[in-house]
Amino acid sequence: MGQIKIKENRIQYSTYGKGRPIIFIHGALSNGNTWRKILPTLSQNYLCIVPEFPFGGHKIPIRNEFDFTPNGIANSIASLMNMLNLNETILLANDTGGVFAQFFTAKYPDKVSHLILSNCEGFEIFPPKKFKSIKSLVKLPGYLWLMGELFKSTNFLKKNIAFGLLSHSLKGEELFDLYIKSFTEQRAIRRDFKRMAIEWDPKYTLWAAEELRQFKKPVLILWGKDDVELFPIELGRRINAIFSSSTFIEISNSMTYIQEDQWIEFVEHVGTFLKD
Repeated sequence: MGQIKIKENRIQYSTYGKGRPIIFIHGALSNGNTWRKILPTLSQNYLCIVPEFPFGGHKIPIRNEFDFTPNGIANSIASLMNMLNLNETILLANDTGGVFAQFFTAKYPDKVSHLILSNCEGFEIFPPKKFKSIKSLVKLPGYLWLMGELFKSTNFLKKNIAFGLLSHSLKGEELFDLYIKSFTEQRAIRRDFKRMAIEWDPKYTLWAAEELRQFKKPVLILWGKDDVELFPIELGRRINAIFSSSTFIEISNSMTYIQEDQWIEFVEHVGTFLKD
C-alpha cells in the first residue's frame, strides 16, 4: 500500500496487477473494499489502482487543509496520476465516486482514455433526494456522534435510512467491518465526512454534464435496475445521453453496488468493453 501527500495529508492507495491502468473511485462512507470482488479478475490484465479517499470509510484522517469539493477531489486524482507517472488512465467509479469521475473527466479529458460509471449522481441529483438532508444535519451539534452510535448496530446499517438501499447482498456485519468501523471509532473520520458532505451541490454535476458533451472517448455505463430510490434507471439513461460514444447496460437483481450484487456480470461487461 502506498500513500500520496497533499498538503501534508496522507491518502492511501493500493495497486494490483499490471498493464493499462484503471483508477477506481469509491463513494461516500465507502473505501477500496467495495472493489474486492472484481479486483482479482481485472488485475489479471490491468494495473488496478485503488485510492482510499477521505469520504468517511477511510482509516487515516485528514490532518491539514484539504479541498473536499469535486474540484479538489479531481485535483487529488491528478496528483495520484502525476506521482505514478501516468499520462492517461481508465477511470471506473460508483455511487458518489461517479460525481468525482465525471468532474475529473470534464476537467482533465486528456487524462482519461475510457470512462466507466455505475449507479451514481448526475445533473440536478447531488446528493440523491433520500439523503439530501444530511448536508444540513451534519452541521448540527452532536449529529455526527449520533450517526456513529447508530452505525454500531448492524441491524440499523441494513435499514433504508442507512445503507439498506445500496445492496441486496451486503450483510450488516459486512457493512460495519468493511466500511463503517473507523467512522464509529474516530471523531476525526466523522469530521472528514462532514467536510465532504457540506460540499455536495448539483452545480458541480450540472457543470460536468455540460462539459462532458464534448468527450468523445469510449464510455460504459452499468446500471442496477433495482436502484429505484437513490439512482433510478431514468437518471442512468440521462447520463448516458450526454456522451456521443457510450454503451448503456441494465443489470438485473442489483441495487447501487453492482460490484457487490452482480460482480461477475460487472467484470464481464468491463472486460468486454475494454477489450473492444
